[in-house]
Amino acid sequence: MIGVIKHNKLTDIPNYSYEGYIWMSDKNKPTVLNNGSFDFSKISINPFIIEGLLYSKKENISIHIQHTGEYQIFEYHLNDYTPDSFVEKEYLPHRLENVSKVKFKQIWLPEQDENCVGMEVLILKSIVFCGFKK
Repeated sequence: MIGVIKHNKLTDIPNYSYEGYIWMSDKNKPTVLNNGSFDFSKISINPFIIEGLLYSKKENISIHIQHTGEYQIFEYHLNDYTPDSFVEKEYLPHRLENVSKVKFKQIWLPEQDENCVGMEVLILKSIVFCGFKK
């Protein structure tokens, strides 16, 4: 998919100013970042990051970190898509202090569909984190 980079290590994540959160395995709630950085070089085997959702407004980049036995790290460059590729959504937060909503963008891209006589249909490709509503 265009605009997506898969990282193999936490230290591959760019050092930008982020809005979002990092949820460590030994904590009962996430660490919230409000336009701050996070030093991924200090993360070892245990405790580990269960989940992280980060958004750099300046670069328009979203980072998704998930630990499923090993890290799944994806970097989404939202400037690589046209504005009509997005559907914006807001959800209630879970254990995020001073956050009223969590913002996401669904990425829908056209693909030819043999079940529609080869016409293009929009396919949901990803849902990416895009910051907080406070």
